[in-house]
Amino acid sequence: RGSSAVPSGGRFRCPSCRHEVVLDRHGVYGLQRNLLVENIIDIYKQESARPLHAKAEQHLMCEEHEDERINIYCLRCEAPTCSLCKVFGAHKDCEVAPLPAVYQRQKSELSDGIAMLVAGNDRIQAIITQMEEICRTIEDNGRRQKQHLGLRFDSLYSILEERKKELLQSIAREQEAKVQRVRGLIRQYGDHLEASSKLVESAIQAMEEPQMAVYLQ
Repeated sequence: RGSSAVPSGGRFRCPSCRHEVVLDRHGVYGLQRNLLVENIIDIYKQESARPLHAKAEQHLMCEEHEDERINIYCLRCEAPTCSLCKVFGAHKDCEVAPLPAVYQRQKSELSDGIAMLVAGNDRIQAIITQMEEICRTIEDNGRRQKQHLGLRFDSLYSILEERKKELLQSIAREQEAKVQRVRGLIRQYGDHLEASSKLVESAIQAMEEPQMAVYLQ
């Protein structure tokens, strides 16, 4: 583009594929052709060369009067029609307006409606984005709370495990002491029972002695 052209040896990125391009001595004329863009440009040129609404006007013929073009708009019936329909036909008692004026007005209204819809969609998208951010915040807060709660319970578990260990050791010591004490009593009473049994055995033998002098001795 005149003075803004990239000089030979310049570097820039393709706007489509983002591939880095280096201009040679041919400049922009040495670049690879983009057939898709060229086809779009050709179609645009062909459409621009046609008369405005030429294609549409070929079909804007009245159904009641085949040789009459539809060139007015019935405001009561909200339908395009021709001049003969207004003068002699079904729309003779209706209020009409020039077709281009109604076309421009409705097209402007449609454009305004599209703009409103687009603006509404933008607002909705902004709300959705905000809600998605809120969801991410809630999820992050939830993860942090779960992590904090897990750490607290891990600490409580550690304290409980240590207390459990101490109590088990205390119970084991008390159990061992009581068992040892009872076992000592068992040995003591066992010794007493053994002596008593020997005494009973000796007494029984004495009871069996038939001689009085020996028994008394």
